[in-house]
Amino acid sequence: MAYRERLMLSWWWIVVIAGLILSVAVVYFVYQPPQIAGAVTLGLVALAAGAAAAGSARVRVEPAGLHVGRHQLGWPYVADARALSVDESRDRLGTGADPRAFLVTRPYIRRVVEVTLADPADPHPYWLVSSRHPEELADAIRRAAGR
Repeated sequence: MAYRERLMLSWWWIVVIAGLILSVAVVYFVYQPPQIAGAVTLGLVALAAGAAAAGSARVRVEPAGLHVGRHQLGWPYVADARALSVDESRDRLGTGADPRAFLVTRPYIRRVVEVTLADPADPHPYWLVSSRHPEELADAIRRAAGR
């Protein structure tokens, strides 16, 4: 029943960012003293690592409920979950969006799972959660919620 996923940058994004940092470092090492170039390079690496860590989130399906980042949704409040296609995901995050929806999405992950809520008092009609394995996540949510 347990499902775990960490929403992190893809390996190819890391390669692109490393290439950008390397190109800036080369320019600095050509035109600046080594101390300044080294400090700038280390600063860029630290900034990139911090941004990547801050942009990641954990998705967990556990007996207590759905945990997405620091947010939790108990099973009595889950009505249904379904994996959306790339086109449906784009629509639900764009022109077909409900501004009241709760979003935990990452722009580098193209698909989302829509979790419909069963609590009429909740201001959010549904949650949209990014996932690299949306069918597995939706199945795990439905099984854990007893749907």
